[in-house]
Amino acid sequence: MAGVNLLPWREWRRRQAIRRWQGMLLGSLVVGALLSIAGVAVLDQRLERQAGANARLDERIAGLAEKLEQVTLLGERIAALQAQSDELQGLQQRQGTGGDLLFHLMHIVPAGARLSELHMADGELGLSGLARSGAEVAQLLRNLRQSPGLGAPDLQELASSPAGERFRVSVSLQRPAP
Repeated sequence: MAGVNLLPWREWRRRQAIRRWQGMLLGSLVVGALLSIAGVAVLDQRLERQAGANARLDERIAGLAEKLEQVTLLGERIAALQAQSDELQGLQQRQGTGGDLLFHLMHIVPAGARLSELHMADGELGLSGLARSGAEVAQLLRNLRQSPGLGAPDLQELASSPAGERFRVSVSLQRPAP
């Protein structure tokens, strides 16, 4: 068997091995390229889905921002209405004060005294009138001093006249606690 040349067979096997290796390399390149293309396609799909989700979130955010703006406007309107309500309550309390004050004065003015002028300005109540005697004026001052909602009376003028004692008194008004 010494005359048999095994070199062509070995050469043929070596070439087959190289071709197999080249085929596997080419196959690997093709599979790698296909996997890369598939990966890019999957990533593109995910990006599109994410972009769609972001767009939906942007729409929801815009809707919520609009609702938030409406809530802010409603809050401002509520605050304005609350201020108006507080102002109305204050007016109602002050309105009731005048009627109550006149009713109260009717009871505390002594029988011998008559009021001719009554004015209210800047939390001050001014009373002018005519009394039979100085004792009637003193009784009026005592009654004013003991009255709730009125401060200490200040006798500003007391003058004698043929009709009686003319007087002028000022009293500070105290607001009742709400």
